[in-house]
Amino acid sequence: MTRIVLADDHAMFRQSLSALLNSQDGMVVVGEAGDGDEALRVIEKTRPDLAILDISMPGPGGLEIAQILKKKGLPVKVLLLTMLTGPDLLQQALAAGASGFLLKENTFDELMTALKTVQAGGTYVSPAIAPPLPPDAPFGNSDGSLLTPREREVLKNIALGLTNRKIAATLRISVKTVDTHRTHIMQKLDLHTTADLVRYAMMHGLTEI
Repeated sequence: MTRIVLADDHAMFRQSLSALLNSQDGMVVVGEAGDGDEALRVIEKTRPDLAILDISMPGPGGLEIAQILKKKGLPVKVLLLTMLTGPDLLQQALAAGASGFLLKENTFDELMTALKTVQAGGTYVSPAIAPPLPPDAPFGNSDGSLLTPREREVLKNIALGLTNRKIAATLRISVKTVDTHRTHIMQKLDLHTTADLVRYAMMHGLTEI
């Protein structure tokens, strides 16, 4: 049985989603919250398997809560709901430790797909937030043979939202070297934006910490 905490400041949306989740086999909503502070209290009290959190709500939002849970070492998988899009938000979500990122306008079926993916240990991002690359792009090299071990480390840290300066400090290399690695990664994979790098890293399991 998957135990879920649901936090959203829109009561009607929260209650409707809670009813839908409770109607599914193997799922039960063990707590609800209308703001971030309440969400943290409910999560710490019930210790759910998964928390579905609105990014924007009174008190700490979903991103901040995910960061707090990560720092406390609580084994709660986090699925973030948002009405916003953009690669910066996606990077922030991954860096915060979220396992899923979904638009509120997505269907309940997609939410169920996200929940199952997250529960299985994977990462799910709505295609509306991070659209798939064209099918002819060299995006399916699942063995990572195109990249050196160091390039894989750099790519992982890019996907987790770290700046070049922070990556340099983490890996004990120069910022110029990080820039060089980034260029080589993009050239080898024929990727052209940070969002593309994030998608590649997620699909190949490089964002797991």
